[in-house]
Amino acid sequence: MNSDHDQNGAVRPKFSTLSLACLTCASFLLAPLSSQAGIEVVNPARHLEVTVIKGHQMPFIQGQSFEDYSLMAMDANGLSPIPYQFDDTNVKGLTFVPGGNVPADGEPNIIDPADELVFMYKDMDTKADPESLENIQGEMISEFEISEDGVSRYAYLIKGNSERSSKVYAHYNFETGYLETETYSLQFDPDNIMIWSDWNIKGFSGTGSAPNVLDTMKIRIFARMGFLKATLHNSIVPVRMLAVKNGPIRAIVESDVSLGLFGMDILKGGLSVTFTSQTIEYPIFAIIPKAADILSELNIDVTLDYIDLEGSRYRTALGPKEPMITGQKVSEKTRDLYKNDLDNPWVAISTGKNWDMFFIFSTPEGFRPELKALYRDSGAGDKANKPERFKGSSAELGVKLSKIPTGIDTKLNYNLYFGPDLWKGNNPEKAAFDILHPAQVIIKQNLVAAN
Repeated sequence: MNSDHDQNGAVRPKFSTLSLACLTCASFLLAPLSSQAGIEVVNPARHLEVTVIKGHQMPFIQGQSFEDYSLMAMDANGLSPIPYQFDDTNVKGLTFVPGGNVPADGEPNIIDPADELVFMYKDMDTKADPESLENIQGEMISEFEISEDGVSRYAYLIKGNSERSSKVYAHYNFETGYLETETYSLQFDPDNIMIWSDWNIKGFSGTGSAPNVLDTMKIRIFARMGFLKATLHNSIVPVRMLAVKNGPIRAIVESDVSLGLFGMDILKGGLSVTFTSQTIEYPIFAIIPKAADILSELNIDVTLDYIDLEGSRYRTALGPKEPMITGQKVSEKTRDLYKNDLDNPWVAISTGKNWDMFFIFSTPEGFRPELKALYRDSGAGDKANKPERFKGSSAELGVKLSKIPTGIDTKLNYNLYFGPDLWKGNNPEKAAFDILHPAQVIIKQNLVAAN
């Protein structure tokens, strides 16, 4: 047996080390940046981060059942369970939802190379001592470590342990359309996941006329064929709700989406909307048929309409360092300076009320529509962009897609990341970089358990 002994003769597990990058996205909100773990998370972008480890990064457990494993981290009582979930991946590269239309890539509930183990970055804690490892039920299979800025955090994959955390970060009620997370709640039309009716940020202090942050999300699809023009918005885009997968870390809602104009299909696919404690992700998997080439114009606008947030600051990835201030009139020439593109895809707002948001768009390699930042502001004299639940689009920000390639099966990813003080003053670049570059995980297999 391969093992080491400490100075007291106790057996310490021997590890082999694999340095692997973790794909991540995530969220946490208006509470102070303290975590439930004993190590403070001082980086607000990491505080919202969901750590994702792919099955191929853990070859020593491939082919085994999800149910065999649990995840633990240190606390005042020793090693204790933390929230986590295993997710199957579907053939579109998104999370498999039982009851949805997109089949799993591999056998459900069995760890395959594309499957994912997910947990919150902020739930990791200090390194476990030998006594804690020896006293747990089951076997410690692997140690996960993240080291940044001189601080190391750890979590432990355990086999044969029945303990589970009771904490749930996000839950979607499929019957009512109500989403409850650790930091916000959001009411959807239960028949259309693209229609919002109420978003409540927990702990956010708004105004009497604007108790919430956002009015609604707006989707506009503009098409032209010769002299014929058409505009569609969220409420009339056909959506068929299919199923939800709820887990302790994230909730995933799958639906079908189809779009026809001028007697032909211009988009056919679905949504796999993913909610975590501080993120909302709208990946649209779509086939855009070659027949859509007949259109002389096809644009898609997706924007978020804020409520009564005059004085907030707005910036973009390729715009000036000096923020644009919502509610203040500026020239079109000045607005046009606030740009983004597919390689620099973010736009962001800082409310001045300890709550900031990033809107980030992405597509797979090889699919290159034109991306443009969008900004409207009725508080600065712009015409209101209806529909609205609260009067006045102040301000409205998002992105426009144009010059959309056709004859392709692709994904359009519209992702929101939000939380307290993400800008850290006037430095949204730091949070944007960290969101787009998740923390790297070192995976150490316990060779004693493997033998």
